[in-house]
Amino acid sequence: MLNNNLFKRKSVWIYCLLSVLCMLVIFSIVKVIIVGPSNFIDECLELFGGANKQTWVFLVAGSKGWDNYRHQADVSHAYQTLLKNGIPVDRIIVMMTDDVAFDPKNPYRGELFNHPNGSDVYQGVQVDYKGEEVNSEHFLNVLNGNKAAMINLGSGRVIESNHRDNIFVYFVGHGTSGILAFPENYLYADELNNALQSMYSDHKFNSMLLYIESCRAGSLFDGILSESNNIFAVTAAGPRESSWSIYCIGEDETPDVCLGDEFSCTWIEDQANLGILYPSHVNELVEKRTVLNHFNYIRTSVKLSNVMPYGDFNVGQNKLSAYIGKSQEVFSKYSYKNSDIPSFNKHNGTNMFSYKFSKNTYEPYQTKEQHNGKNNTMKPSSIYNSIMRKIMDRTFNTILRNVIKQLPGFIGHIDELKELPSNLPLNVFPCYRQTLDHITTSCFSLPKNKYSLNEVHIFFNLCTRVIDSEWKSEEFYNVFKQVVHNVCSKNSSMFSNLLKMTDIY
Repeated sequence: MLNNNLFKRKSVWIYCLLSVLCMLVIFSIVKVIIVGPSNFIDECLELFGGANKQTWVFLVAGSKGWDNYRHQADVSHAYQTLLKNGIPVDRIIVMMTDDVAFDPKNPYRGELFNHPNGSDVYQGVQVDYKGEEVNSEHFLNVLNGNKAAMINLGSGRVIESNHRDNIFVYFVGHGTSGILAFPENYLYADELNNALQSMYSDHKFNSMLLYIESCRAGSLFDGILSESNNIFAVTAAGPRESSWSIYCIGEDETPDVCLGDEFSCTWIEDQANLGILYPSHVNELVEKRTVLNHFNYIRTSVKLSNVMPYGDFNVGQNKLSAYIGKSQEVFSKYSYKNSDIPSFNKHNGTNMFSYKFSKNTYEPYQTKEQHNGKNNTMKPSSIYNSIMRKIMDRTFNTILRNVIKQLPGFIGHIDELKELPSNLPLNVFPCYRQTLDHITTSCFSLPKNKYSLNEVHIFFNLCTRVIDSEWKSEEFYNVFKQVVHNVCSKNSSMFSNLLKMTDIY
């Protein structure tokens, strides 16, 4: 009888053990199917302490030229800050044209400053892709980890993350409705969204944080970015507003230049100022601070635009240090007191605020005499820009009027198309892209003329009307292409300089 009971007990234990093993096998098979064999092995190694999560960082300045000094200064300062925060140099990829530090107009050759009386932030920055390599195609290839596509380009480095890793992407530059601008082309919201969705589906990250500084940056994500794909985006401005630059040299100083952008300097300087703002519990703050904590600080500190959050708010609960690291030395050499920060009122490269910066001292910013413009006459470059803007405005209006004339049943006025779109459906972007490509091919390069960013949304509105109507897309494209050709190619006497237009702000 006793032996019988013992046998029964052993049988129960064996049955339980086999059941647990079967469940583990089934779970493992399902997990392998979902994440793949190599990722499953990595997860097992991580579980037993054999592998660690990595943080990958991608820093991008999407502009070029002295007028855009602030963008490369922002990225350079971010690079220094993230290094100080413990992000390894081999996990930081930098894309910027790198043409400002050694620009002839730079009075401090080989140096960049992101704050008045601040330190040089350029020294030691390792730029992976520069010059003509800075474009939307290469941006997406680096982000997606497409190493084959980047062979023989720059450093060839890409984000080689897996499902365990976190990714931080910081872009600063120009933009407009549904567009981030690069020097030679545009990155459209649908292209960026497709890339992010593909990375999520391919398990290329654990979670991703994006900081985007551009005008109308919110339009890239508003109603577009999924709320359940482990991606959280913070933008410097909403879908219908500008972002602002700060620390600008005034019109009576030459050259006109700004050292930084409000959103960018706010989040970067915050890292240096923690010890000043919270001296009694700074270490605890650094350890526990979440992405949403940082967002709330930036949102309340940035005054001239609405800092906006998009995407998966679960990522917002993660520690900020998982994306930008944490400094062992809280009191940074880049620390600034709030009282040092002047007021500012500049957006999109227009009105300047007069403020001088110096090289580690309080001496005034010095430039060569030939760059001064202190007389009351308008500079030749300003006159040229004014004329070219009028030509561009006339071109857009002529194209619109002629296209509308050929669209049966068009209801509304051309002025309605000039209003900023309230939303940007993804199905409109193929038409949007094609219309802008027609103009760039036949008239002048839109990406090379940042002034056009103020106007191109009218073609998104036009495409929206086309898609919402009964017009056939192919018929519309043919009409549009013919009109653009007629306006820009045949009227050579009126538009003789169009194809030569570059760098119009």
